[in-house]
This record gives sequence, structure tokens and C-alpha cells, in this order.
Amino acid sequence: MELNEMRELFKATAEQTPEGQAAFRAFAAALTTPILQKIELESIMRQLFAVERLAPGAQAVYPVAEDFEIPVWVLPGLGYLAQNFIEGIGEEVYIPTFTINASADWKITYARDSRVDIAQRSAARVAKDLANYEEECGWRVIMPAATSAFSGKGLLGSRPAPIYEINPASTGAGYLSKELLNKMIVGFKRIGRTLTDLYVSPEDAADIREWTDTDIDPVTRREIFQAAGMGKIWNVTLHEIQHLGATGLYNINGYGSGYGKFIADSGNTYNAYTLDNPNITAADGTVGTLGETQVLGFDMGTNDSLVMPIRKEYEAIDDPTLLRVQKQGFFGWAELGFACLDPRMMGLGIIDRSL
Repeated sequence: MELNEMRELFKATAEQTPEGQAAFRAFAAALTTPILQKIELESIMRQLFAVERLAPGAQAVYPVAEDFEIPVWVLPGLGYLAQNFIEGIGEEVYIPTFTINASADWKITYARDSRVDIAQRSAARVAKDLANYEEECGWRVIMPAATSAFSGKGLLGSRPAPIYEINPASTGAGYLSKELLNKMIVGFKRIGRTLTDLYVSPEDAADIREWTDTDIDPVTRREIFQAAGMGKIWNVTLHEIQHLGATGLYNINGYGSGYGKFIADSGNTYNAYTLDNPNITAADGTVGTLGETQVLGFDMGTNDSLVMPIRKEYEAIDDPTLLRVQKQGFFGWAELGFACLDPRMMGLGIIDRSL
């Protein structure tokens, strides 16, 4: 819808008549498309997870890996811990779906003044909130899957957790180095996978920008410089995201930390990952003791291991009850699920920032 049309429609919503109510229903529906478009752009997890929009009545069911070696991880709901279990040969996994909600409101005087920009900002904030919810759900599946060893079951052999770290006494320890990247590349190759994408923190990206000619060849270094530390290295695409690193919301922090979604237990272990020098954060997110941070690597060559079934996309619905407080607004929800069907497509790189 054109901006002028949106502005006129928004102004019509201020009228307390049946026509005004119909106009607001139409206006709320018109906000749905830009919200969904912004979610696609903002949500990191829609890049990592294979999104499948379920047909009406369809079940979120997927076959397990053909060689059925690995536990499956599913997320029961927003804020929950991912659960892992083993599926037998020829079995399928049913992924539960759950709802995430978001709403927005504004003073009705903005509609009278045709301030459609206020409603558009509110819609953008809703899209950002939904993308943040999706990001939290995704990391709650990825982090446990990337840090867990498989002890074996029946005929199935054991498998160590896909964790990679440079010896503290070796060259390349203490920062995102070519040695760590190379170790992850080799580790993926050893299990028949290819490291295609690496998700790093802003500090990790800064490390790459400080690489010298002794780290990489001049041509690659120039490409990194032009891409501000991002781009590709050895055909591995680099992605810088805010919520990883020492102050990141999704860093695995040490016992006693007051900030972060993933906190080690009293022995400073998180599943099969033992934190030798844990990163300790205060409740406000500041770092009390700088320690270990993580980078996440993925094989996106076959995008069928991380899945995100969507039973219902978000739809903005007008909220007439807000009129009692001289406001307008909308609410809505999406119904979706998250699962990791094969953790072998990911790996966790450890950087000890205390060195």
C-alpha cells in the first residue's frame, strides 16, 4: 500500500463509527506484510534454520538422520531448555509448536493527525521483538546440541561434543585466529561435513581485522579489510552478531554470573563443555572476570538439520479494547517450533580471552 493511502486510512481509523472501526481493521491487516518482511530480515534464525510453513492440519514431523547416530533436540516452548532424545531406526520426530506474542499501541490523537509514522515504528518494534524471540529459541536449541557428547546407545557408538579450542600454550590462543578456524575446518571434514558459516562476536571480528601478513596472504587480508572483517576466509562465510562474546546474551558464562541465558553449573561445566577460565558477568551485563567466549560454526551445505516449522505466521489484529484509554493498537501471535535433527552440522569454537 502506498504511503498516502496508508496515511488516509490511518486518519479514518480515528472516527468512532462503524466505518472507522472497519478502517482500523484494514489498517491493522495492512501492517502484517511489513512486519513479516522485517522479521525475515531481522531474524538470524531464519538464516540458520530451514523454515517450513505447515499446511492446515499438517503435522510438524521429520525423519531422523539416515544413520540415526545422533540425539534429536527439540524446544518445548519459549524460555524452556531444549530436550534431547534418541529415535530408533526408521523413526520420525514430532516437533512441538508453541506461540510467541507481540503487541503495540499508541495514542488515538496520532491517527487524527495522520501520524502514520508512529504506527509504522510500532510495527517495526513488534517485528524486532518477534525476531528476538526467535533468536532466543534458536540459541536454546543450538547451544545444548553443540556442547553435548553422545555416550552411545545399543549399536550406536559414542561421539564427543563438537568443541574446538587451541591449546593455551600454542600459537593462535586467546583470540579468533586462523589456527582455530583451521582446526574447526579440519574437524568438520573428519566427520564428513564442511564448515561453511561461522558466527562471531564484534570482538572476534576485530581480531580478524588485526590479522597481519604472517596470518594470511596480502590478497585475503585486503579483502577482509574491505569487508570490515567479514566476508569469506577459506570459503567460510563470517557473520558478526551482537549477542555473542563476553558481554553477549548467549555466551556460555561461568557459575555465579548474573547475566546471560546460558550459565555453567557449580563445577563450571555446561553439558560436555568444561570452562577452564569462565567468563563471569554481573546482572547488568558488565564483565567482572574476562574469560572464555564461543564462536559457532555450521555446515549450511545441506540445510535440513536445523528445522523451524511454522504453523501460523504473525498476523496483526486490531485491539478495540484500547479505546477505553484513548489509544489504538494491535496484537497477534505466531505459532512455530524449533529442533536440531543432527548436531553434526555444527561446532563450537572456544576463545579464552583471559590469556
